[in-house]
Amino acid sequence: MDSFLIALLIAYIISLLFHINPWLRLCWVACLIISFIGNYWHPIRIFWLTLPRDLKTTKLLPAKFFLYKCKRHNKSVPKVFKEIAFKYPNRVMFYYRDDVWTFAQIDNFSNRVTNCFLEMGYGKGDHVALMMDNRPEFVGLWLGLSKVGIISVLINTSQRMETLIHSLTVIKCRALIYEPEFANSIRDVINKVKNINPLMEYYIYSDHVIADDNRDIPSEPLHQLLDISSNKYLDTLYDINFGDTLFYIFTSGTTGLPKAAAIRHHRFLWMGALIRSTIGIGLRDNIYITLPLYHTNAGVVGIAQTVLFGTTVTLGRKFSATHFWDDCIRYKCTVAMYIGEICRYLLAQPDKPVDRQHNLRIMFGNGLRQNLWTDFKTRFNIKQIIEFYGSTEGNSGVANITGKVGACGFLPRCIPPWLCQLIFPVVVVKVDPNTREPVRDENGICVPVEMGEIGEIVGVVRGTDPSRAYASYHDSEATAKKIVRNVLAPGDVGYRSGDLMEMDELGYLYFRDRMGDTFRWKGENVSTTEVEAIIQKAVGLTDCAVFGVPIDNCEGKAGMVVIARLPNAPIDMKKLYKTLCHELPSYAVPVFVRLADNIAVTATYKLNKQGLEKIGFDPNVITDELYVLDKICESYVELTHRLYRQIQCGYVLL
Repeated sequence: MDSFLIALLIAYIISLLFHINPWLRLCWVACLIISFIGNYWHPIRIFWLTLPRDLKTTKLLPAKFFLYKCKRHNKSVPKVFKEIAFKYPNRVMFYYRDDVWTFAQIDNFSNRVTNCFLEMGYGKGDHVALMMDNRPEFVGLWLGLSKVGIISVLINTSQRMETLIHSLTVIKCRALIYEPEFANSIRDVINKVKNINPLMEYYIYSDHVIADDNRDIPSEPLHQLLDISSNKYLDTLYDINFGDTLFYIFTSGTTGLPKAAAIRHHRFLWMGALIRSTIGIGLRDNIYITLPLYHTNAGVVGIAQTVLFGTTVTLGRKFSATHFWDDCIRYKCTVAMYIGEICRYLLAQPDKPVDRQHNLRIMFGNGLRQNLWTDFKTRFNIKQIIEFYGSTEGNSGVANITGKVGACGFLPRCIPPWLCQLIFPVVVVKVDPNTREPVRDENGICVPVEMGEIGEIVGVVRGTDPSRAYASYHDSEATAKKIVRNVLAPGDVGYRSGDLMEMDELGYLYFRDRMGDTFRWKGENVSTTEVEAIIQKAVGLTDCAVFGVPIDNCEGKAGMVVIARLPNAPIDMKKLYKTLCHELPSYAVPVFVRLADNIAVTATYKLNKQGLEKIGFDPNVITDELYVLDKICESYVELTHRLYRQIQCGYVLL
C-alpha cells in the first residue's frame, strides 16, 4: 500500500472523528476506492481472469484418489486390467484394420503369452525386447509378460545400426520379439549383438507365412508357440507390486545415445488417470491412435485409457494423412491423439468433404504450432484441442485445458504460492545461458522466471508421492545428471526437463526450445553427439557440427550439419545420404548439409554451434556449398534460392 493511499485513509478517519462535511467525506471515500483499485487493479484482474481456469485443477483429485487406492491395495497394471476384462469381457478393446478384439480376447491372448514364457523358463525380473509396429498384439505381449513380472523393453522401430545395438544391449535382454518388417535392421546388427549378449533368444511374430529371407536369423515362430499355449489364468499377478517396473521406453535425454527410462506400474496408472480426468474421456469414447506404441504418448497415455478404464481404442498401423479422416468416420472415433507434425500434414492435404464429417469432439497431444492452431481447428471442425506437455521420465507435466492458442499448459495464479507448490510443485526457473545451470539467489534457491522470461521447467520430486516421482534411467549416472537440488526450498530435489518455457502474465506456458545437445524433429528428440559420431565415421576425422534449425511453418527444428572439408577429399553426397540413412533413424538424418573450409570455435575451443544456428540454411547469407536432403533422388542436392523459398513457404514438405 503506497503513501498516498495511507494518507487518504488517515484523512478519512480524521473526518469521522471531527465530523467534517459528509460530502467531503464521500469524496475522500471515492478517492480511497479509486486509489485502491489503481494500486491493486492488476492482481485483481489476474485473479478474475484465472480463477475459473485454476479451479479446474480440481480435476487432478479423481486421478490422485485412483492412484491412492491402487497404492493402498498394491495394484499393478495387470491387476487393474483383470478387473476391467472381467467387468467388460465382450466390450471392444481394439479396432484394428478389419479385426475386432474384445477385452476377453486380449486377456486370453495375454494369458497365452504368460504361460508360453513361463514354460520356456522365463520369470520375474527377466527382460524381453519388443520391436513391433502398432497392433493389438503389441499390447497383449507386454501385458502378458507383465503378468509374471517379465519387463518389456520397447524398441523404437526407426533405430538402425549403432543406435539399435545400444538399445538391444544396454539392458541385458533374454529375448527379442520382432516382426518380419524389421528383419533387415536386425540382420545388420545381429553379429555385434551376439558378441555382447550371446544368450539372447529371438522370436518372430507374424500372422502370415515367414519369407525365406527372414529365416537366416535364428528365430522361433512366436505366433505358433502361442497357439499351442494355454489361455488359463494364473495367480502370478499377486507377485507383481505397485512400484515394480512395467517396461522401459527409450528417450534421448539431452545427450548421447538413447536412454532407457523405467515406466513403473504406478507411473502408468498415474499418467493414464491424469489424462482421463483432465480431458474427460469416458466409456462411450473411441480413441484413434496412429502414434507409435513404443513412445509414451500412445504407449502409455493413450493405451492406458483402454487397459485401465475400458475405453475402446482404434489402432492405426501407422499415421496416414490420406486415410486419417476416413478411419475416424469408419470406426466412429470421438477422440484422437496428435503430435504437431500430424496436424501440419493433415492441413497440407487438399480439401475434401470428409474433413468435417467425423465425430471427433477432442484432439489431444503436443507440438501444435501457434500459427496452425486456429486454422486446424476451424478447417476440421474440432470442438476442443487439448495441448499437453510432459516427458517419458519427467514429473513436470502440464496441460492446456482451456484452449488457449499456442500454450502447452499453465501454472495456477489464483492459488497462493505456498499452496500451489504443495499440490502442484512445478516451477520455471532462470537458467544461465553460458553454463546452462539454474540461477540461484543468495540462499542458494533456484530463481523463478518473471512474466515474459524464458526458463527451464522443473518438477519437484517427492518420494512419498508416486505422482511426483521421477522415472529414473537404467543408467544411474544419466539419472544423476537430471537431478537438481534446492529448487523451492533447502534440501528438496527436482527433475530437470531440459525444456525451455516462457510464461505469460496469466501463467500460461509456451514451449520455446530444448537445452543441451538435442533438438526435436518429427516428434522425436535427436542427439547431436550421436549424429556427429556417425558423420565423422562416414567422411573422415574432420570437424563437424550438428544442430537444429527452425523452418517456417514446421514443428521443431530440422537437422543441419556443417562439415569442415578436408583438402583434396571431396565428399560424395549420394554416398553420404546412403550411409546416414543406413546408420541413423530417419528422423535423425540431417536435412541440410553445409560444406565449409573451417568451423569457428569459441573462446573455450568448442565449435560455435550458436553462431551457425543463427545463420541457418539461408543461401542468401551463406557462400559455402549448401545441400538439402532429397528422398526422391536418394541424395543431397544443391539448395538453390528457389528451393529455399519453396521450403520456407511450405511447398516442399520435409
